Amino acid sequence: MGAVDVFLSWLGGARVPRLDLEDTIEEILGSRGEVTGGGSGEIGEHIDIEIFTAGAAAASPEAAGADAEGLLARIAAALAGAVPANASYCVAGDDGRHLLRELLPGYEQPSEQLRAAADGICAGFDQALKAASDGHPPFACHSGMVDGTTVITHLVGRLAVAEARERVRTWADGAATTLIRQPLNLVGATAWEAHYNGVPIVRIPTT
Repeated sequence: MGAVDVFLSWLGGARVPRLDLEDTIEEILGSRGEVTGGGSGEIGEHIDIEIFTAGAAAASPEAAGADAEGLLARIAAALAGAVPANASYCVAGDDGRHLLRELLPGYEQPSEQLRAAADGICAGFDQALKAASDGHPPFACHSGMVDGTTVITHLVGRLAVAEARERVRTWADGAATTLIRQPLNLVGATAWEAHYNGVPIVRIPTT
């Protein structure tokens, strides 16, 4: 028997206690997995789970991934009304992070071009922050994701929200204007949003 490790996280707090969410996940997993860890901090919360794979599912990474995704879809449905919209997950060994609600029925997957744009903005943002702060930025880009045609950049740090909002707006209206608007227009994005510690702080249309 093998296992797939999955890491759930969200910025900001859930609408119910994290321990209650862990109980819900344990009920869904039953004998097919378990919660292996969890935590809450200033910028958000996380729950780590392990999904057991057996038989055909353990024979290949593809089968194991499909088996895990079925359980994750049930978990996503159960947590949908309790966790923030930015709740996401990643699978051990996979560099990608995905919105948990991508697993819900009716969700329309964004294009690969939009996903690449989100990753590019995240990397560019981190480089710009490091260059402007002697390698010690006051906040960093945690991840980039896409919701519909809106590219969302998640920032984390310890500045007050008002100060982070002003810094990001100044950056976005200055040297980075073409980095945001022009490339995103080319790949069909309609807007770029920056969220700081789970709080939306600026939205910039690309048209």
